[in-house]
Amino acid sequence: MIPAQVDQITVDWLNEHLDDDIGTIVEVAIEHIGEGVGILGEVARLTLTYADQHSGPATLIAKCQSIHPENVVISQLMGFYEREVNFYSQVAAKLTVRTPHCYIAEMADGGTPFVLVIEAIEGGSMIDQVVGATLEESLAIARTVAALHSDYWETDALHAMTWLPPMNNDLYKGAGALVAANWAEFVNTWSGSVPPQVIDWCGQLTPRYSQMLDWWTQNSPATFTHTDCRAENYLFGGSAGDGVVTMLDFQLSTRHVGTWDIANFLGMSVTVANRRAWEHDIVTHYHDELVAAGVVDYDFATCWRDYRYCLLHQAWTQVAVANIDPGNERGRLLLNEFVMRSFHAAADNNSGEFLTKF
Repeated sequence: MIPAQVDQITVDWLNEHLDDDIGTIVEVAIEHIGEGVGILGEVARLTLTYADQHSGPATLIAKCQSIHPENVVISQLMGFYEREVNFYSQVAAKLTVRTPHCYIAEMADGGTPFVLVIEAIEGGSMIDQVVGATLEESLAIARTVAALHSDYWETDALHAMTWLPPMNNDLYKGAGALVAANWAEFVNTWSGSVPPQVIDWCGQLTPRYSQMLDWWTQNSPATFTHTDCRAENYLFGGSAGDGVVTMLDFQLSTRHVGTWDIANFLGMSVTVANRRAWEHDIVTHYHDELVAAGVVDYDFATCWRDYRYCLLHQAWTQVAVANIDPGNERGRLLLNEFVMRSFHAAADNNSGEFLTKF
């Protein structure tokens, strides 16, 4: 039986499915975390009590499908659950980067129900994305994603992952219709607040979005990208070890150009002023780490081109999500920062010049 919701995880189920080196559990307390609008699934902390003379991790994290049917349908359609289960069962243990240890990864045909039981990183610190990352934190994340990318930089293993979609897959190409539907409301809401030339660039990009994805796929090397490289998907230190960065949440992973992750982070998890001051140094650091890890035939000029190109794409993607209800005041503030930061990043880097490429 695969639990459809975290409340279906029982003592008997855990004892049956956890590794033999974990002692007998006699009680599990379930604490729901991460609840709110837009969550694709349930996340809970499991606090475990063991039989006398038995031991194991005091806490674990469990993930199951959303309690909202519409979120489940979207996640099945986009393959979000399938990606994360396959990541933990096939990829995580092989990586250079630190990810939570996976104890259980199971999924039914079609992607639901699914269950993940993974390590809880206790005592780790997380960046407040509204406040924005520091220079030290940004450099650490640049090193982390460079390690991820170098492990799968145009490798046979990357292309053998049939469950990992390229960015130019048919479902993602369909986002052009979503942006077109949201366009009038976005322009009405944001005109006067963001650089007008970026609104114009996004308008020009929409009917050519499919061609853009194909152009990018053909003109840049691919790797395994986190694709949701925002500040709150990284933990620093804690039980993982001092100075260790732990990467979380792989439901959106794709086969894509690596600079997407750097642009995603700098364009939305760093304040505009700090991104302007640091971006060249951080992209340089990212490229240096790739080279040191053995990536060849990818010079800095191409890396910088791809970074600027990603900023245009990421500004455009904000049109698809800017009109949603964020659920609470912090969500609204974060959404506003996404739009403002990404549009200024594209403007500062004159990313619209790439519209002539496709």
